Amino acid sequence: MNKSYPRLQNFRNVFLKSFNLCIFVSMVLLAFHHRIPWYNLPGVSDIWQYYLIIPGINSIMTGFVCVLLYYYFATRQYTTYSFERSNKWALFFTGCIAGVLCIYIALNEIATYLISFLIIYGAYHNIKIFISRLSAMLEPEKNATTADLADFAAFFINLLITFTVINISLNTIHISLGTDIAFNFEPGIGGILDAIYFGIITMTTVGYGDIYPHSAAARAIVSIECLTSYLLLGIMISIIGRGIKFSTKD
Repeated sequence: MNKSYPRLQNFRNVFLKSFNLCIFVSMVLLAFHHRIPWYNLPGVSDIWQYYLIIPGINSIMTGFVCVLLYYYFATRQYTTYSFERSNKWALFFTGCIAGVLCIYIALNEIATYLISFLIIYGAYHNIKIFISRLSAMLEPEKNATTADLADFAAFFINLLITFTVINISLNTIHISLGTDIAFNFEPGIGGILDAIYFGIITMTTVGYGDIYPHSAAARAIVSIECLTSYLLLGIMISIIGRGIKFSTKD
């Protein structure tokens, strides 16, 4: 038991640091493959398709893509992430878990709340760590490194995923109470993709208007999302405007 504890601790650290980023990668991959015609196999029920086939394929794809992305950024010193052998497997399994859970979040009401709580907790963990570093980035005459920018991007994605699952949960609550919908998301997997798309266009201040909040609670959440994104973009522009110190490989 004592020999396995360091591995469990390492997996926990990798999971908390990378889970929300893996969720983001999983949702992007899901947007490209969830409507592929060969998923509709003859004689296969929707339950098998949505609870096993699509989650299984998305799980493996997410695991491999996350490992490749982290390897790319780590070898170019764009991140402080340590890419050791144990971290590779921990990251792969984290990606596999994210690939399944990002689909289950829209298939069951209880799963929606539990997975949303897990994502929000992971975001809280990472945001707390990043804020402690943000003060150092904002010191006078300090140039940010590429690793700092990578951490800032990860921080932004954590907030994006957090607001995405909050919006999904809020929509689920409205539906379960029989009130008006919070957002005009599609049902099922399409609603996941609508939510991440809405979060991106909101936090980047684009706002096409094809998806919008319908209830007072939804408008309040989106208002906080907009204010947060404005603040983050302002800080990022200020940091980049000072210049960037690029890492050099030995």
